[in-house]
Amino acid sequence: MFGSGRTLNDFKVGDKVTVRSPSDRPLYHHGSHGTVVTIGTKRVHVKMDKAAFESHDGEVANFLPGDLDPGHVGTPRNSDRFNDAFTTLKLATGTDLVAVALEAGVITDEQAEQIKAVWASHVQG
Repeated sequence: MFGSGRTLNDFKVGDKVTVRSPSDRPLYHHGSHGTVVTIGTKRVHVKMDKAAFESHDGEVANFLPGDLDPGHVGTPRNSDRFNDAFTTLKLATGTDLVAVALEAGVITDEQAEQIKAVWASHVQG
């Protein structure tokens, strides 16, 4: 895998980082948010603040500099990513259903907007 071009000098203790697809570490770290705790001779040691899987929270793992992005980027938990995708799917399904009913003349424009608002509130609530 090609790294990002980052070096050890790009990091300092206390930096917030996000683990990219690790080149030589377990893939279960991908997307995890962490904090740099030490910097070795070849690797950056990161404490997992919010790991992709909750069971790895607090774990310290070491990564090549190219396997890390600065800052906490994206949604780290795999379960949260799944929930976000499922919510998006449910919203799209509701929108499609309303569009079909509107096109068939079963509901009015005003009813369509009300149904979409209620559905969005229900799904995201």
